[in-house]
Amino acid sequence: MGQYITIIYADEKLEIDDKIPHFYKNGHLIIPYKNEIRYAVEELQKICKEGMTLDELFNFYIDTDYIFNEDKTNFLEEYKGLSNDLDNLEDIALVEFLKRLNLPDFTVLSYDDLVGDYILNFENFIYKNSDRNFNRLRIRMDESYLYHYGGCKIYCLEIMEAKKNSKSLI
Repeated sequence: MGQYITIIYADEKLEIDDKIPHFYKNGHLIIPYKNEIRYAVEELQKICKEGMTLDELFNFYIDTDYIFNEDKTNFLEEYKGLSNDLDNLEDIALVEFLKRLNLPDFTVLSYDDLVGDYILNFENFIYKNSDRNFNRLRIRMDESYLYHYGGCKIYCLEIMEAKKNSKSLI
């Protein structure tokens, strides 16, 4: 069985909404992203240019991927206002997910032990095409829950529930 997962990771000092499955490990905030078609990171990597901001990437992606060719009417205009509910995170585009996280510095790793991996690095909301291997070494992919999104999400939710229960006992 092949290992495949897309995760977003950042410095553990950053805090995110508790509605988003996440956990902290080895000094990093780790957020799984459901990417079953395996192309979300690859597609974003193709359009990302050095120095492009996350807002520019978001606008470019929405304007090019969600427009009718005939009349140029944007049929997903609600994405521009980011009006979708956070509880529906598994069905939104990666670029919208990244925008909603609002993390200034983060890395997206799409790891596939059969095909290879794709990495997106952002520093201060700006795309940096740094050495792929530099950030690859920051997280180990040998934990059983990091093999697929489902296992990682279950692990996240268990950690988050335990954390919530320990706070309620105080």
